[in-house]
Amino acid sequence: MKAVMERLERWLKANIPEIREDLAPGCSDAAITEFENLVGRPFPESLKDLYRWHDGQRGATNSGLFYGLEFLSLAKARENWESWKDIIDGWSPEEMTETSAFCTSGTPDAVQALYANRYWIPFAYDYGGNHLGVDLDPGVRGTVGQVINFGSDEDDKYVVASSVAAFMEWLVDQLESGNFAISEEDDGSRSLNTKVPELFHFLDAVPVLFGVQRAE
Repeated sequence: MKAVMERLERWLKANIPEIREDLAPGCSDAAITEFENLVGRPFPESLKDLYRWHDGQRGATNSGLFYGLEFLSLAKARENWESWKDIIDGWSPEEMTETSAFCTSGTPDAVQALYANRYWIPFAYDYGGNHLGVDLDPGVRGTVGQVINFGSDEDDKYVVASSVAAFMEWLVDQLESGNFAISEEDDGSRSLNTKVPELFHFLDAVPVLFGVQRAE
């Protein structure tokens, strides 16, 4: 993972340095352990490595590290997780079943077809209630630690990568191969998106990039 992260930093420095400069120093193992204990399940080592590398973004730029999605600091990840947990704890099983009625898994049974799950740990955010996160409670065909999309608008869940390490390697490979579009916004800031597919929101690109799972 260290080598992949170094490649990513080099790419950022050459192409969109404001994101690199916005990355905060890594957080402590104690902070990671505190969050881990609150969740009640162990975090994959590659998720811990991600936060040891950088504790998310400071928020000085509108550009998100993950194709426009904000890399959440551990504190913000915890706040978002706690908000989802409050929703889950406040609902009856019947309410969760009703709200989850239209939820699907790109690969059948890889992700639990639920609206929310207390064991989905967000690390990326779209500023609108949606995330990429680590799934600690996968379906029977899934893998603990897989990276998935979830959130208020994300009924269809996809396995974006088998782990955080695999996701980071995929991301760097995409960027280095030229699959990126950097656009200047009206306020003078710059945004990072995929070139293919040509969309303005990475979570909208997820079904296109990973929808082949439905044919498996």
